[in-house]
Amino acid sequence: MKTTLFTVLCIAIRLGVVLLAVNILEQLPFWLSQSHQGGTYTLYQLLVGLFGLVMAAVLWVRPGILAWWAIGKGQREVLEIPISADQIQHIAFSVLGIWMAISGLGGCISHVMIMLFLHARVADAATGILPPGEWRYVCYYILEAVAGGALAMGSRGLIGLLYRLRGYPVTGRSALGDGTAVARDD
Repeated sequence: MKTTLFTVLCIAIRLGVVLLAVNILEQLPFWLSQSHQGGTYTLYQLLVGLFGLVMAAVLWVRPGILAWWAIGKGQREVLEIPISADQIQHIAFSVLGIWMAISGLGGCISHVMIMLFLHARVADAATGILPPGEWRYVCYYILEAVAGGALAMGSRGLIGLLYRLRGYPVTGRSALGDGTAVARDD
């Protein structure tokens, strides 16, 4: 596979821009629900969100601006890596698993902090107990972190399972080096 560092960075920037835009759009209803009607804080939140979306749109259309700034004179450097399709699948599953694990861990910590804040506020109420639905989110984030870790650690087995499910004949050896036999399109 031949490519340039500039192209790889442009792809990574576009991926980051999509994640940024989705995160802003996901947080927007929360910002609006937590703000006071007619307050300047609401206007500031909306302006910051709009600025982030505009930056995301600009970087989606022109990712080369940031990539050029990041690599400088090395943008014509050709990267040539002999990598097979099953290695790309292994990398993709591992990256997805690590992303899920980090997202789940971060979400769990964030939600536990919110629950502690709410517990201090609810202590003045008659019951002093958090709604049971709050624990559902903690369980969800823990499950996401565990599933992400399992996906990152078990990506080789998952690739072998996908080969078997597709019904490829067993010929040759896997490029992953784990001794499993897989089909080759060479």
